Amino acid sequence: MLVNLEDVKKIAIGSLFLGGGGGGDIREGLSTARRALELGEVQIIPLSEVSEKEGVILTISGVGSPASDTAYYSEDVYEKILYLIQSQEKKKIIGFIPCEMGASSSFEPFIPAARLNIPVINSACDGRAHPFGIMGSLGLEKGDKNITVQAGAGGRESTNTYVEVLLTGSIETTSDLIRNAAAKAGGAIAVARNPVAPSWLETSGATGAYDLAYRLGEVYLTGKTVEEKIAAACSVVEGNIICQGRVENHTLCTENALDHGSFTVCSENDKYQLYFFNEYMAVDKNGERLHTFPDLITTIDTQTGEILTTAQIENGCNITVVAASKEHMLLGKGLLYRDVYQRIENILNIEMQKYIDEIYID
Repeated sequence: MLVNLEDVKKIAIGSLFLGGGGGGDIREGLSTARRALELGEVQIIPLSEVSEKEGVILTISGVGSPASDTAYYSEDVYEKILYLIQSQEKKKIIGFIPCEMGASSSFEPFIPAARLNIPVINSACDGRAHPFGIMGSLGLEKGDKNITVQAGAGGRESTNTYVEVLLTGSIETTSDLIRNAAAKAGGAIAVARNPVAPSWLETSGATGAYDLAYRLGEVYLTGKTVEEKIAAACSVVEGNIICQGRVENHTLCTENALDHGSFTVCSENDKYQLYFFNEYMAVDKNGERLHTFPDLITTIDTQTGEILTTAQIENGCNITVVAASKEHMLLGKGLLYRDVYQRIENILNIEMQKYIDEIYID
């Protein structure tokens, strides 16, 4: 698919829905995509159409806090991080993928794709958004050789926050250091990382991720009312409305470029508690668990139909909470290991692993 502005709009709305509260700001995503189309052509192709099987596919992503008001990186950082990567990776770059599907994340590969005339592959490290870089690392940390290369850049020279980093090491260590660099840069950096062969992506990635985002955006935009939009999106991922009501008791803490907290929605005689760690991690009804990440939990403004990220939620918002089972998500291999969920449980002080035991492959 040769991407045009109408395609961008559909992918953006669908990716915002798949972000599950995270995945970045849609305004940033649209701006990135429009700029990419000004610079050149962006082509999204199936992995099966990649002709040069001996090259590598790079993940292009933004890493940082959605709630940060100092996060910034300019478009010229993409050339810098690709230069840094190619100083270590000698194989030809034959494609780009996003680390996740989100309103901003989905478009991170577009500018380097347009500048270098390299295709975006119709896949992703994960077909929904997630909080940790290691979740978008295609399970490489469990491979025979847990060594990768990551390059990142971002921040403003005018505020002395600009940084460039080139890291070689384990997936876990380099991912944590990238997150630290994002925090030092004011909240976010652009990252090129984890070069993989097409064969690895085929077995570990979320094949068809852009197709799913496109379908979701297309049906959502077709709806004439908020109710029609929500019903149409739910039909694509077999989701349903969990509750509608006003946000109360909202808490937010930002640590190391990650937002976490919780809030309550009172609906009729029931109390719903939502927990987030950039993305929504769980929703309880009267103390009983209904959905746990990687189930998709999405919030929508009940009046306007705007799909809301966790960074936009505040007390008094009137929202509709929608959820879909993980069985209807395109999950990357990085979400299928136990250890990363322990970190989220410790920070949010909730249980997760026991509710999703069937997904693990370790």
